[in-house]
Amino acid sequence: MENRIVAVRYYNVWFYLQLQSELDIAKFLYLSKRIDAGENFVMKDLYRWCTVQKIKYKTKFIYRKDFPVKANLWNFYSYVRSKIENNICKITF
Repeated sequence: MENRIVAVRYYNVWFYLQLQSELDIAKFLYLSKRIDAGENFVMKDLYRWCTVQKIKYKTKFIYRKDFPVKANLWNFYSYVRSKIENNICKITF
């Protein structure tokens, strides 16, 4: 199977997930159904889900012109804080 990249947007942050097997696709479809059903997810939940499911991912912050500057700044701060927390967790565990 060829690797597939899928994207999930959380406000200003895009999560690019690398699906490497049929099992990864099934896991992602389950996650998608949960999101579509309105289940609450925060950025930390998405990081944790990818880690627990052993799904490789990359994230990217995108400035959104449809958001106020203050919201973009707050979301950027949250993004950077999450990146730092996740890297610390990867190192200490």
